[in-house]
Amino acid sequence: MVTAAVIIFALVGFALFYFVAKRVLRMAIRLALFGAVLFALLAGAVAWWWYDPLGPSDDARPNRNSASRPARPAR
Repeated sequence: MVTAAVIIFALVGFALFYFVAKRVLRMAIRLALFGAVLFALLAGAVAWWWYDPLGPSDDARPNRNSASRPARPAR
């Protein structure tokens, strides 16, 4: 009789452990996917900032190598 009770308790305990572990695994996968999406958004924002597609073009930026004003014509 004791053996049957131990087997029943073991099966119930295993079932509880199985369902809890399954739920925890699902939540961990969802959290990992959410983290991956957030990381992708952050990487996109950094890339957008780094390459600055809507910023001034090369033509609008001042040329640092040019003189500050045109030279006077030679006499």
